[in-house]
Amino acid sequence: MAKFSPDEKLQAVMRYQNGSESMESIAKSIGLHHTVLLNWIRQYEHHGEEVFKKRYTSYSVQDKLYKLN
Repeated sequence: MAKFSPDEKLQAVMRYQNGSESMESIAKSIGLHHTVLLNWIRQYEHHGEEVFKKRYTSYSVQDKLYKLN
């Protein structure tokens, strides 16, 4: 299964919210099971757009080694 960016997830949810496409057809068009899309929709409805935003910081190897020493 491919990883999807926050924008791709939001776009899929918005396609469903617009009401012109079914959940199954959207899921099939982007190559995932419809239950995954359903989970994204429920998360969006409960938490809004923020749910898809990255919540962690990436550190370089150098920073990680510095913290260990």
